[in-house]
Amino acid sequence: MLFFRLDRQILQPKSGIFGEKFNETSRKKGFFIAKGSHRNKSRTSMFKSMRFLPFVFGMSCLALLQESCTTSRFYAPNSMHIPMLTGPKEATVSGGMAKSSDNSAWEVQAIYSPLPHLGVMVNHFDAHYDGVFNTLYIPPFTFYDQRYSGHCRFTEGGLGGYYQVGPAKEYILSCFAGFGQGHTRNRYDPPPDFPEEETFDSEWNYQRWFVQPALSLKYRRFQVGTGLRFAWIDYQKGEINSRVGVEETGRIELMQSSSPLFLTEMAWTLGLHLRPVIISLNSTAVVRGKESLRNLDLATNYVALTVGVNIHEFSKKERHQPRK
Repeated sequence: MLFFRLDRQILQPKSGIFGEKFNETSRKKGFFIAKGSHRNKSRTSMFKSMRFLPFVFGMSCLALLQESCTTSRFYAPNSMHIPMLTGPKEATVSGGMAKSSDNSAWEVQAIYSPLPHLGVMVNHFDAHYDGVFNTLYIPPFTFYDQRYSGHCRFTEGGLGGYYQVGPAKEYILSCFAGFGQGHTRNRYDPPPDFPEEETFDSEWNYQRWFVQPALSLKYRRFQVGTGLRFAWIDYQKGEINSRVGVEETGRIELMQSSSPLFLTEMAWTLGLHLRPVIISLNSTAVVRGKESLRNLDLATNYVALTVGVNIHEFSKKERHQPRK
């Protein structure tokens, strides 16, 4: 039952919403018990307003995506998968997307806990991007703005542990390690003075080893998390057309001679849990690398909007349904 507090002067026993007369103690306290449908009005209006919360959350996420998603033609980080596991047999599958004026990407992530405090994850990432950079073309030894477009795909798997801490076990500490393989291909437009020439390509395969400690919090319908990913990227077999330009060729040679690269990435996630669906906004950025690699513009920020499903919550729902 809901309790209302009104000014003392309007507490009259003749009111139609009172179930009984008030004694002197009740009048002094100013409390009475509501009866009938009146007690549900405030709760109903609150529920109606909450229905728009996912819509507002989604629109805010899309606005951030439009301005915050950047990538590099040499390395594009996927979303760091921050675990939200709390027990065995829990499984979550999610799909995400990112879109900006120059980039578009999609990804699929899955995580499963076969045993207490043990988790297994699999992630796939696919990105398309384009842009312009200034380069020197030989001959005729002139600088010009060269347009390029690229495609990157990457798949990885990881194994790790998680542990709940806090007064109500609301915090989740986790640490995962894994390995993945990817492929990048960039296509460069010919110089403006020679539009009849074919495009120039460069492509390579790469491997990535990673370790990622993370901290997350689950509170009612909200879940947030942050973490670091220490990544070692090893560039392997590739093909480069030397006519892409002197400066671009120098960048690719720098990238290969510095391999394996050691990068530190920072990530955060903000999610809304609408059982069994999770809508979340994820950001992953390269925050630290070798000073000599700054010319490669690896400090990218990848922001994705994802929608996931907790598969284990379907089985729990069926388990609690009354038998016919």
